[in-house]
Amino acid sequence: MNKFGQAEYSDFMARIFADKLDKLLKESEKKDFNNRNTEDIYKEFASSKDAA
Repeated sequence: MNKFGQAEYSDFMARIFADKLDKLLKESEKKDFNNRNTEDIYKEFASSKDAA
């Protein structure tokens, strides 16, 4: 295993963190998009609250 200097280790950890953050943001964005689509679909239908 290679030994890291402090600067190299910091750079390595920052890259790993950034990659994981990108992945989490993409997953979150996808969920938000799916939730918005579902809300838009259900807005098209009258609810029982509107009928009363």
